Amino acid sequence: MTVIEALQWANNKLKKADTDSPMLDAEILLASILDVPKSWLFGHFTEELKPHHEERFITLLDRRAKHEPIAYLTGKKMFYGREFNVNPSVLIPRPATETMIEHALKQFETCDRDTVMFVDIGTGSGAIAVTLAAETQVPVLAIDNEKSALVVAEQNAMTHTVNEHINFQHGNLLDPLIKLFQTIRNSGIPNVSSVYPFRDLIICANLPYLTTHQMDTLDADVRFEPIHALVSGVDGLDDYWELFRELQKHRDILPRNITILIEIDPEQVHRAIKLVQHNFPEAVIRIEKDLQENDRVLIAEL
Repeated sequence: MTVIEALQWANNKLKKADTDSPMLDAEILLASILDVPKSWLFGHFTEELKPHHEERFITLLDRRAKHEPIAYLTGKKMFYGREFNVNPSVLIPRPATETMIEHALKQFETCDRDTVMFVDIGTGSGAIAVTLAAETQVPVLAIDNEKSALVVAEQNAMTHTVNEHINFQHGNLLDPLIKLFQTIRNSGIPNVSSVYPFRDLIICANLPYLTTHQMDTLDADVRFEPIHALVSGVDGLDDYWELFRELQKHRDILPRNITILIEIDPEQVHRAIKLVQHNFPEAVIRIEKDLQENDRVLIAEL
């Protein structure tokens, strides 16, 4: 089977399976198997595939025909110009989440880099934490309650050589952050601020925000992703309610300046604003749109 024959066969197979972009999927999978850039295929249409490459291609096409995501089949996904390892234990990074990165970096520009720390809650693949560390070279605390996700995140940090900037912690929501600042408060060290000088926290949280109803209507591809990283109760905001309750409860031991960015569904804007105001009535809140002009990121200065 030649390259062009393989692509044509795959395109027909995936069309019948009703995937969104059959030829593109075929090209990505074949390039991944051959370990070449996708553009290489177009200059080598008549090249014969080796038997083991052909066998691997057929296997992956069968899985793709069942709507298993391309990112899980290749083990890779691009995010903010960098390639990240992914597997079914982590959510696949979305382009919409790059909006959070853009605005976290804008907030960072207003801070003293010597006194600021990023926090990535629900880090998953580590896409947010690794990107922020790579773009700023300042400390990042990355938290997840799934140890399997932290393994992937740590691999990505190593790949992009930012592991020295990121402290990965296993725990629920803010627990590792609260323990960190409780330890500082209880240390008894004079002038502890000179030892641990963070005065500004920029918290990024891309927590599950789909409703239980939305889960029933998801595209077939998304159903392969971990449900715990997608769904958060009847209105999709259970995790965010818990997060802001914890922030309010422990506000007195945290740094003076806190900015939090959360990713939401466009339909959740008004409920998300009320959620923040319930816990922080004086918060300064704004909503930012993603590249598709959908309301996507809520930013609150607490």
